[in-house]
Amino acid sequence: MANNSATNIDWNEFRRQFEQFGKSSKSPASSPDQTGNPAGYDLSSLQTQIGTAQQKLDSAQGALKNYYTTRYDQEYSAQGLGAMKTKIANLDTKIATEKGTRDESISKTRRNPYYSAATITGESSEIERLANSTINNYVDERNSLAGQYNTTLDEVTKKVAAETGEKEREVDELKYNLANLTKQLSDYKDTLRTELDHESDEQHWEMEFMLKLQEADQRAKEAAKSGGGSTTAGERFSARISQGLEPDPSLRATAERLLSQGIDDPTRLGYSGDLAVQLESEIAYLRKQSPEKAAPAKASGTTAEGTFRREVRDAWKEGYNAEQLKQVYGSVQFTDSKKSASEIIDDEWRIKTAGGVGGFLGRLFRIGV
Repeated sequence: MANNSATNIDWNEFRRQFEQFGKSSKSPASSPDQTGNPAGYDLSSLQTQIGTAQQKLDSAQGALKNYYTTRYDQEYSAQGLGAMKTKIANLDTKIATEKGTRDESISKTRRNPYYSAATITGESSEIERLANSTINNYVDERNSLAGQYNTTLDEVTKKVAAETGEKEREVDELKYNLANLTKQLSDYKDTLRTELDHESDEQHWEMEFMLKLQEADQRAKEAAKSGGGSTTAGERFSARISQGLEPDPSLRATAERLLSQGIDDPTRLGYSGDLAVQLESEIAYLRKQSPEKAAPAKASGTTAEGTFRREVRDAWKEGYNAEQLKQVYGSVQFTDSKKSASEIIDDEWRIKTAGGVGGFLGRLFRIGV
């Protein structure tokens, strides 16, 4: 047995194992298949999956286009809201007409030169009593119908918004799936290109052997950095984030949309599994790229509550938080409200950060949140 005393390596044994490794790398289990595909890849199946995923994505995006407007019109019509609105308008017309008739009749009575003061008072009172009775009946009917209209319209709006949200999540998931499949095809091409660079099976298995040594060395270095032990996919993913690399640019648009809604946890909108993890990481990355701004200059004076609330919502868009705004607007007072500026800021912050579907729907139709 030959032994190198400097390195304490048995080169004969090393050669034997190296040759054995070469034989195993040429076995059918690890060699390209009869179609020329690299080991571990089924090109035909992968291409089929990509085509199917693209078709599903195109279909989902097509279904989402103008979906909200179309479904809103359908539900509006199905719930009879158009007819209801017409009835309300007709009742408003009747109320105005009755009031005009009443006032004209009272005016004529008062101008009648043949009526005494007592007669004018009696006639006017009777005209007003009868007219007001009719007017009040119309008003009651109108208010009841308006309440029903507003309640039904609110239900329609929330229903269509929830359906649209589901369609958007479906598109996001299909985009994520297509991106993964495309990445696999890219890996396949890289592997094939590497194999074609080698002119013989011997060169091929030797290259694989070197690659495996490099991978083992890299894993050892990563384990040393993390305190020992083999790294999981999650740990490797965390290592990428810690290096300041963007997790997944293909999810940037979705992450930015969630951030604009004040959502840090994608699971609140129904995202789950790997997609939720990727989105959460992308959100964290985007937040690091756009840190919160310093508070604006202090403000004072008097304003309306509605105007102040809009200003607070505009501040969310600029990246300010609730505590910063309390320091700025603490002395502001309101012409139409007894609330303090801090109470209103806390109220708006709760709306912005409310969880679940209810929070999402609450923000969906609140301008600026």
